[in-house]
Amino acid sequence: MEKSTANKSTGFITLSYRENCFATLEGMVRDGTTYDGILVDLMQVGFSLSMEQLSKFISYAKKLLNPRGVMLFVKADGAMTLARDDYGGGLSIDVYDSPYSALMSNPMLVPHACDTVPGIDKKRLTDAGSTLSHHILLSSTPVLTAAGKRLKGDYSLPASLNWVIQLIDDYTSIESLIHKLESRQLLDAHEVLSILQDFERNKLIFPIFTRVQFLSNCYQSHKPFRLGRYLLACGIINESQLQDLLEQQQAEGWGDGQRSFIGILAVRAGYITMRELQILVADQYLYGGHQRDLEEELAGITGVDANVICDSMIGSLSTIDPPGLLQSLHTANKSGLLTCEDREKIINVAFLDGRPTHARISDLRGTDALEEFITTWSDGIFIFKDGGSSSELDASAQIKVPLDRILLDSALYHDNINKIIAELPQGRETVLERRPDFDRLWNECSQHNLQFMDESEVGAQDRLTIGRLAHYINGLCTIDEVVASYSSWPTHKILKAIDLLIRHNLIIQQKGSLFRPLSVFQGIVCQMRELLGSEENKVLLHSSLHYAHGDSPSKIIFQIDQEGGVSVSLGHLKETGVPLSAVLPDLRQWMEAYLAYCRQRVDAQTVDAIVARVVGQTDHA
Repeated sequence: MEKSTANKSTGFITLSYRENCFATLEGMVRDGTTYDGILVDLMQVGFSLSMEQLSKFISYAKKLLNPRGVMLFVKADGAMTLARDDYGGGLSIDVYDSPYSALMSNPMLVPHACDTVPGIDKKRLTDAGSTLSHHILLSSTPVLTAAGKRLKGDYSLPASLNWVIQLIDDYTSIESLIHKLESRQLLDAHEVLSILQDFERNKLIFPIFTRVQFLSNCYQSHKPFRLGRYLLACGIINESQLQDLLEQQQAEGWGDGQRSFIGILAVRAGYITMRELQILVADQYLYGGHQRDLEEELAGITGVDANVICDSMIGSLSTIDPPGLLQSLHTANKSGLLTCEDREKIINVAFLDGRPTHARISDLRGTDALEEFITTWSDGIFIFKDGGSSSELDASAQIKVPLDRILLDSALYHDNINKIIAELPQGRETVLERRPDFDRLWNECSQHNLQFMDESEVGAQDRLTIGRLAHYINGLCTIDEVVASYSSWPTHKILKAIDLLIRHNLIIQQKGSLFRPLSVFQGIVCQMRELLGSEENKVLLHSSLHYAHGDSPSKIIFQIDQEGGVSVSLGHLKETGVPLSAVLPDLRQWMEAYLAYCRQRVDAQTVDAIVARVVGQTDHA
């Protein structure tokens, strides 16, 4: 068995995605270094990877990853992995709806990611039940393969690995294993998960981590799956073996209603044990949408009770809205933890005898968090765990208002949200920007008595918060992006503040566009590169940028990649709150300086002809 990589920090490296990223990877190839994990930090990137860039990453992953190594791309709202699954260098690609789901499936990367990638919250990773993927992982039951049973019996593993394998009895969930090992052997959750992942890779247990994302995706998209495809997705069998099982199933049957159960055939073939089959069928029942079909199949497999597959209530907001869900838990006098997940958003609500006592969504706590859930959520997967708790729900998340009052207030807030959105020119897609002298105007306006649209007073703390909120209204972000970026207030308060600023003419609809002048500049640069050559063109770009902006903050906004392409760091703009009205003149100044340099190298008429041609093509487009 390979040595556990739980504490092998030298096997991992993190790269920020910048213009020199591929040069760094090329240097790593020349050095002959290989890695168990390469993290590519995309947190600050304001654009997606192109197919050309992805192809380059795939090429480097094949050269730099050890067998079973992983290249993980991390963004705030998603992640992707390139995993080298075999010694021949083949790669598999998995896409995740959040970085936490990706790290949950690759726990060996967790300590390094938390230490090197800003924005990764280790507390969220360790708080049980915070995501559907985490719930599926922790509620999964490891089952030993024949090789695992032999290794368990000879006690030849190192101490920490031996502690884990001795506790695997084919019936104990991962959550229970973690609790036992934390209390008895002082192994933390990530160490246990990393050891289990090693066991899976070395085929000592049947696949668990490869199942998590598949089950999560199927459940969230309401996508049914058959057992044969599930065996294939887990990596238990390959396509050829599945085809053999299907042919055998057809040959042994007497029609669709009397075919042999494919799971039994897989047991006979030695691909799985009967206990593993029971667990796979239970997964299919809970997450695969085949309840009625499977009830008949389950009847032939002893040891599985479809009604007690897990001790949690799980469902979708597509079948019950947030007010209905909260009221049902209230009516049933439930005590425990409600967790709801919708893409990167997660809410935790603690209940005691049917009363919500604490709530949190990211930076929103208490009543604000519950109002946000009621007024804005329409989709998501929820899990209610009897007796569950969360360390995130401290005193700052306490709810002191009765549920019926929160529901009534939230209904009014929902109406206000709809009214404000309806009055915006493009609704939620409206892009607004601050007046150039916003700070002075807001300071003057704040000296007067102000009221929101619902006639509530704008307090002193509200004035400070609105000033900070305006930082995100920069001519680049839509209303939805502003709401998503400013996590300190619920949506209904943000929109009331935006309505207030519009009524006092302090923010206006975006007038300019960054993307047309940027497209023109990019087109000119591309054609000049054909005349000048890549290296000389890059020299002119860097020289003109320095001439136009020196070492001022404006220079940081603009980027030049290895091929001499130009771009604007939208991530930096949104982070710093620089308004669009300030960026456009800086971009034009750089372009004019670049053209002046070009006219010193190439005939001026040729340069002017290129400019006219690119502008004409952009206007036509």
